[in-house]
Amino acid sequence: MHFNLEKELNPEQCRAASLLHGPLLVIAGAGSGKTRMLTYRIAHMLECGIKEESILALTFTNKAAAEMGERIRSLTGLKLKKLTTTTFHSFGMGVLKQYIQYLGFKNNFTIYDTNDRTALIKEVIQNLDYVVESFDLYELSTLFSDIKTKRKVFGPNASDKIRGLYLEYEKHLKAYNAVDFDDLIMKPLDLFEKKPEVLEALRSRFTHILVDEFQDTSLSQYRMVELLASKSRNLCVVGDDDQSIYSWRGANYENLVMFERDFPERLEIKLERNYRSSGTILEAANSLIVNNQMRKEKKLWTDSGKGSSIRLIHPAHDEEEASVIADEILLKHKKNDLPFSDFGVLVRTNSLLATLETKFVERGIPTQVTGGQSFFDRKEIRDILSYLKVMANQDDDVNLLRVINTPRRGIGRTTLEKMRKVADDHKCSLYSALALMAVATDGQIKEGMQKALKRFYDMIESYHHDLFQAGSKRSFVLRNLVQEIGYKAYLEGEHPEHEAIVAFKMKGIDFLCDRLSKWERNPENTRASIFDFLNRVSLAGKEDPDEENAGKIALMTIHASKGLEFDTVYLAGVEDQYIPHARAIEENPASIDEERRLFYVAITRARRELVISSCEKRRDVASLPSRFLEEIPKSLFDEEDPTKQLSSDEVVDKLRLLRERLALRQTN
Repeated sequence: MHFNLEKELNPEQCRAASLLHGPLLVIAGAGSGKTRMLTYRIAHMLECGIKEESILALTFTNKAAAEMGERIRSLTGLKLKKLTTTTFHSFGMGVLKQYIQYLGFKNNFTIYDTNDRTALIKEVIQNLDYVVESFDLYELSTLFSDIKTKRKVFGPNASDKIRGLYLEYEKHLKAYNAVDFDDLIMKPLDLFEKKPEVLEALRSRFTHILVDEFQDTSLSQYRMVELLASKSRNLCVVGDDDQSIYSWRGANYENLVMFERDFPERLEIKLERNYRSSGTILEAANSLIVNNQMRKEKKLWTDSGKGSSIRLIHPAHDEEEASVIADEILLKHKKNDLPFSDFGVLVRTNSLLATLETKFVERGIPTQVTGGQSFFDRKEIRDILSYLKVMANQDDDVNLLRVINTPRRGIGRTTLEKMRKVADDHKCSLYSALALMAVATDGQIKEGMQKALKRFYDMIESYHHDLFQAGSKRSFVLRNLVQEIGYKAYLEGEHPEHEAIVAFKMKGIDFLCDRLSKWERNPENTRASIFDFLNRVSLAGKEDPDEENAGKIALMTIHASKGLEFDTVYLAGVEDQYIPHARAIEENPASIDEERRLFYVAITRARRELVISSCEKRRDVASLPSRFLEEIPKSLFDEEDPTKQLSSDEVVDKLRLLRERLALRQTN
């Protein structure tokens, strides 16, 4: 294979792809072709003799990692089975899978997702005889995450109760041989400190490391790559501080500064040529983001032409806003034969999605809403996955508690309390306590209940055995279990006279089984265990299964739109209190910079046409246009609304009203 980088890439991309050794910082503006550059850079590495197993490319979603790997394979024509393109959490999981025994865990650990973590916190509260309702489980979960990742520490005034809950939470995780998402980053760091030979082994293997979306890394993630690359110094980080919008989940755009400190010999390259948006859209984005002071200076440009003006519309209220946007999209779809997938409708908060979705449904517009319930959060899917987790790891108390009486077996709270006492007395898992109770002869358990416990225990034991003897037919074992527990009949009892709901839920379970079947038929998973499948599912997070979204309009929050692009973008709810969001500014005035970056990301999702909507009233409360609109040159806007037949006087009146509203906001 041979690549003419000068022919395939622009001069800045070419230089970034050619520099293979030493630290490199690439500031890649929105739409500047960074993924293409990274793909060619890795291909060039392979061409220059760098071994595929020595390359580690880290990004933030499974989808992005998979796409990067496929593009490299397509470009090189090589299978590259030893090339590692993955996410931070998946990489951490791989490290733990190989070395976690040094931390006192077994290698067949379970990963607890957000729901599992909340359930475990609730269990810990109950075990300590506290009242669950006196705690905010979401706040506790967030606090525990912040403490574990060292974003916060327990202050001198922190209550002993909260400290005790956190310690018990950690003890329970270890007792259940489980880790949470934060552990996938923090425990490898513990390993590097306690077992330097593990760090040295990884350093020796991964001599060339690349990090995409570097501005989204947390301090812990940066620490991980800094440790891995500190010896070879071959670390390439690619990011854009102007698109750092995830501080609420630990991202720290100041990692760019830390990288410059830790790798003073670095080279820096800026990718400023934009291949996505029109000149007008880029001018608006540049004019907006320059108001942030703490940023790398850059200016996006394009040679694709100025394009159309940005349309600014002012519906009377949110219902009208949704109607105008829906009707416009429907008209463009029919008149110009444009697919609905060409359109993206973005909002600042989830609370603004419902009105828009309702109007789209009323108009018969097929819509994909991002930010709704994940496939893996649906009750029926969590139920069956919990069974699979218990079949694989019987000591997983959290998932055992979920399934032991689902469908109902008459195993109620009193029995569970007895089970918990047996577990505490014998210092064992709930499943081991269940086994003891199923054969107890002391007469303390009623005969009928003991039979119920014995049937459940025997069933799990049987399916545990079948699961590990099934080879590549584990999906059949899961299907058999679904049938044996009578889950369909359970759903029919839960939803009498609603056959469609039952059918929908069973279809989802079939999809889950099909997903397992497809996974185990993949030649790359020949030696993989059921724990690998379960952990991959856990790492899927909010990424839904491979549903067909072609032909649907994308309705989502701005956060969810990161990395996407559309020919036409509608930004709804562009009003003060929403963007910038009132709560963000109240909690931290410095958040105005991140809110501006968020608006910058929204603007740069558009390729050709950008429509911004600011309502006169929202939910019957007067609203004001976002202050960010004042930072964009008025010459870029077209405030004429083609959906309404306005006279010249009416247009003048609307413009006058807008100016008055802007002036009113300034005085306030």
